[in-house]
Amino acid sequence: MGVSSSLYASISGLSTMGNAMSVLGDNVSNVNTIAFKSSRATFQDVLTQSVATAAGTAQVGRGVTMTTIDGVFAQGSFESTSTATDLAIGGQGFFMLRASGNAEADMYTRAGEFRFDKEGYLVNPTGNFVQGWTLDSTSGERQGTIGDINLGKTTPPVETASAQVIVNLDSRKNNETSELNLYDAWNGTNAALTVATAPISSTAYEYTTAIKVYDSVGASHDLTVYFDRTTKDNQWEFLVTCTPTEDQRMLSTGRDSAGVLDGSNDEVSIYTPDSSYNYQVHKGAGALLYGKVDFSTSGAINNISAWNVPPDGIVDPGQSTNRLALANTEQYYSFGANFTGASTNQQIALNLGAIYSGQSTAVSQILVSNGAAYASVGTSTPITKETLWSTVYNSNGTLVDLTGPKDIVSFGGYKHDGTYVDPTDSANQYILVAGDKIQDLLDKMDTAFGVTCTIDAAGRIKMTDGTGGPSGLALTSFSFSGGDGINPFGGSATTTNVTAVISGNAGANFFASDALSTPASSPTALLNTLFDNAGVPVQIANTDTFQFSGTAVDGTVFAAGAGTVFTVGATSTVQNLLDFLSDLYADGSASVASPVPDAFVPVTLGSTGRISIGDRTGGSSLAVTITASTGGSFPLGADLAAFGATTVAVNGNDVQLNVTTAKQQVVSTGRAVTTAGGSTPVNASTPLTSVYDDAGLALASGDTIVFTGLRGDNTPVTATFTAGTSFGSPLTAANTTPSMQDLLSWLEEQFDAEASIDGAGRLVLTDRRADEIATTGYHSVLEMTSISYAGVVSGATPFDTGTFATIDADTSGEDGSRVGGTESISFSSEALSTTQYANSSTTIFQDQDGFAAGFLQSVSVDTDGVITGNYSNGQVLERAQVALASFNNLAGLTKEGGNIFRGTTASGAPITGPPGTNGLGTISPNSLEQSNVDLGAEFVKLITTQRGFQANSKIITTTDEMLQDLINLKR
Repeated sequence: MGVSSSLYASISGLSTMGNAMSVLGDNVSNVNTIAFKSSRATFQDVLTQSVATAAGTAQVGRGVTMTTIDGVFAQGSFESTSTATDLAIGGQGFFMLRASGNAEADMYTRAGEFRFDKEGYLVNPTGNFVQGWTLDSTSGERQGTIGDINLGKTTPPVETASAQVIVNLDSRKNNETSELNLYDAWNGTNAALTVATAPISSTAYEYTTAIKVYDSVGASHDLTVYFDRTTKDNQWEFLVTCTPTEDQRMLSTGRDSAGVLDGSNDEVSIYTPDSSYNYQVHKGAGALLYGKVDFSTSGAINNISAWNVPPDGIVDPGQSTNRLALANTEQYYSFGANFTGASTNQQIALNLGAIYSGQSTAVSQILVSNGAAYASVGTSTPITKETLWSTVYNSNGTLVDLTGPKDIVSFGGYKHDGTYVDPTDSANQYILVAGDKIQDLLDKMDTAFGVTCTIDAAGRIKMTDGTGGPSGLALTSFSFSGGDGINPFGGSATTTNVTAVISGNAGANFFASDALSTPASSPTALLNTLFDNAGVPVQIANTDTFQFSGTAVDGTVFAAGAGTVFTVGATSTVQNLLDFLSDLYADGSASVASPVPDAFVPVTLGSTGRISIGDRTGGSSLAVTITASTGGSFPLGADLAAFGATTVAVNGNDVQLNVTTAKQQVVSTGRAVTTAGGSTPVNASTPLTSVYDDAGLALASGDTIVFTGLRGDNTPVTATFTAGTSFGSPLTAANTTPSMQDLLSWLEEQFDAEASIDGAGRLVLTDRRADEIATTGYHSVLEMTSISYAGVVSGATPFDTGTFATIDADTSGEDGSRVGGTESISFSSEALSTTQYANSSTTIFQDQDGFAAGFLQSVSVDTDGVITGNYSNGQVLERAQVALASFNNLAGLTKEGGNIFRGTTASGAPITGPPGTNGLGTISPNSLEQSNVDLGAEFVKLITTQRGFQANSKIITTTDEMLQDLINLKR
């Protein structure tokens, strides 16, 4: 009946209120639990029972049941802490955890009370691993997938890749008057002296600053940067250096890391046996980078140029050999350093506070005459463009010839595009007129070559190409003729590094056979196998003697006598005679048994079988006489004057306009083009079958060419090149299609010189050693005396057959000349930049990005959950990022205890991501989220639940009384 039903309904109320009280008890008990999420109990009525009423059928409820116990995921308040790894989530999301025994992270929590365990992992108090990403410490990019977070206790050393040096250079410092470049002033071999001295004098620079950098193992090294004024307004030069004894830079091999030719010099071959910089022998040891900075008149950087410093320390800024170029994506010049002996050099970018514009600049080629003219006797008044020809003198004080017949100035060579300028064409000639100015000649040259000619401050002709970029501009002929031939731009009457060709009659020749058709050309030939040409061919015999007299290059006059007689022996070679003559005409005496050739007196056997004696001292005293020839042959001439007692041929008006070089160069008198009748010059990659001479004839595979000459150290060279077979280092085999690269690399090995093709298509050899200033030092005698094309099927002679023109090594420094090219010189100043102001030179700021090894000292976390490590070496590195997860149905999560939730099918799959993305919250470091239990609300619910329980209890007792009354009716 109805009374008993009310009893059962109240019992369900008691049960439900009890469960609700359990929820309230759990909430209240966790009021101080970190990140605890409270629960809420909700109720619903039980299925009703139908009863009959006067109005019809009605329903009576049968009690109550609990609907759900929901988690309340409202945000808890934050408590600030002093622990960096205490993390709170502001917004949606859970931290992800992985139990040590599980492969996957399947636990989630809002309690961010994290610590690093003994192995460096970030864990919660129960040892579960916090999940996140490892970050690239350089780029900050996330790496891989979500996993355990471990910062480690140490960080490896980081070698320096960039150094920033910001200085002010005092604009009040005067320009240099006679420039000594910093690379010339530097000498790394000073460290190898018995008593080591500084590599550079303190008088060689205006200002210096130093910065500490690190190598790959974390060792520190000092880089010192020297600054000095140049002769140019608003320009400073700089030299980046290290301690010479620490410099272990590897020499280049001419190939990149993949083994492909990279266009660099094969330094390993040049400086053999060394494969790295060696302070004991290399002057350039410790000099890492040379450069020049051009400032605007307001003191800001306009241009920066930079060059590598090779082992010999000779930069040659006018040449392109060591010049650095930047790609359009690069910002600063870099230099190589090696402090550990590693197989590859460490690259360090130098930031002076100006960034490369990314746009290369086409720089014009500039040629400068090797001699200067003067407006009066002496060398104190250089000419200008306005100087009248009637007052133009050479360096010896001789006035140019303006009387009849007047001198005619003829000039020839090649324009920028390789077009030939013929010196015999009247359009390329100028007749000296007393009332004319120097400018009149310059105008003629401007028109002929498409250039701008000026007179520099020293009185030299300066020819600037009218078109920028790589250039074929070359002046091959510049002569004064018709009058007395005095060329005011030729310097003194005799120039250094000229070759004196011994003149004489037709009998002054060696021949290889009595047919007299094959001149002797091999210095290694035995003298007793050769023949003369003194009317009747007579073979040289053992015991024949040659006795000499004359004047040595040092001015010593000597007569025939002891020490001047050469006797032919059974094993005597032509080279023995050449060495004897070199020794004899150096100082007037020679060692007959073991003559020592002198570098200043090169003696060679020419392709016609004639001997040449050179004078490299710059003097004019050399005179050669044969005072006696005994024996049956007269290979040096039938008469006693066969060598020409007073007719040593010296060209006293040798004038060149060229790019200055510290290393002697020889340049072919002919040039090669890529098509028959064309003007496009060949280059290193041109196939040999596309190498044409001026007559339109080309080389072919299999052709042989014989090159004869001297190495810089006076070693004779006679070698045969075979197209398609011959090659040299760094090539490891001849190209399948024979090219100029085969020939150039082969020539480098034969002549111990760098071989190249200039912009006009001419063959150039450059000595690998620079001339030394000291008279007793090295002075190159590099020479190409002849090229024989007898083995060329077509008869082509692309580089001509005669002696190459010589560009003397210049030890006096730069003269403003340079090769044309595309250069990376345009820079714009940054916010913090090197300046040239009228304040004392000082270092404003310096920094570099290298570090020694470091130990983790502390960590910090940002709002994106990025964990940053602070290390003992000063590094601050972003090492990891915490991952968060969220669910579509938070109510579907189940509690595991320990402030942990697990996902279920009801919650859906976790949605993961970095904090602040995908609707996830952000991280509040040094904070812990508190329980979201509201005690006030809980106590209200406690009262209502208690009253509900009491009411249901009252129903039961009342129902019990009613049942008792019912039972009492029977009594």
